[in-house]
Amino acid sequence: MEVKKLDIWVIVLAVLSYGIVNWFVLLPKDSYLQNTLLLSALFAVAVLSYLSGLMIALTASAVCIFFYGSYVMYGSVMQGKGIESQVYYWLVLLPLVAVLTAVIGGLIRSIQQENLRMRERYSDFVTIDEITGLENARVFYAVLGQFMSLSRRYELPLSVMLVRLDYYDDIRGIVGGEAMKDVVAWIGKRLGESTRTEDSSYILEDGRTFALLLLGDREGAQVVKSRIKESIYSYDLQKAAKAVTVRLELRVGLAAYDPSEPSDPLSLRRAAEKDMEYDV
Repeated sequence: MEVKKLDIWVIVLAVLSYGIVNWFVLLPKDSYLQNTLLLSALFAVAVLSYLSGLMIALTASAVCIFFYGSYVMYGSVMQGKGIESQVYYWLVLLPLVAVLTAVIGGLIRSIQQENLRMRERYSDFVTIDEITGLENARVFYAVLGQFMSLSRRYELPLSVMLVRLDYYDDIRGIVGGEAMKDVVAWIGKRLGESTRTEDSSYILEDGRTFALLLLGDREGAQVVKSRIKESIYSYDLQKAAKAVTVRLELRVGLAAYDPSEPSDPLSLRRAAEKDMEYDV
């Protein structure tokens, strides 16, 4: 609804601006300087009104009308000059343009705020990373909590694996941001290919760390770890960036869930991060 209102007000302002320009051309040449100053003041009030709001717009136009009216009255009373018809047009145009631009500015700001609110709401519901196609950290924590409950109830082995790309910023500086997205997407794809169907892969908040939920014990997770490292190490970065050849190095951390010990998804992730420090 506000978009339609904005369209209408913009059309009205465009028509009014067209009329003002054509009317200005037809004004008497003997008062060209005065009319030029008034036209400049008109556009200044329009810009101020657009950026500020209706109250400031009306105040600015009232100030302009006061000084212009005082000048006209001085010329009429003290110098005996007649009041031409163009004076009345300027007195009407100043507040009219101020109100129009203030309304348009208010509608645009309202639409921008609504767009920002919608984007924030949308981000709260987004669960898929647009680069890798993997689910994000929000889903990771939710699914990990469910897996921990299943592990306690049915005595299923469960391991959490974190995979972090080393020298991320250095590689990004070499190949560029767009090529780096291809690299991250490729790593996410290879991680999915290196795990079983019942396992799941995620990408965490920093965009360079991946999380895997493995239905298996630590020994089985070590096999997956070796498979992933061999697969990623064999990747030639020149295939994606077509500029340089760089080896990708991963740091991997493992944490096996023990149902007999009190823990939560966050503590299990921290255990995997701590184990990552010893991976060389």
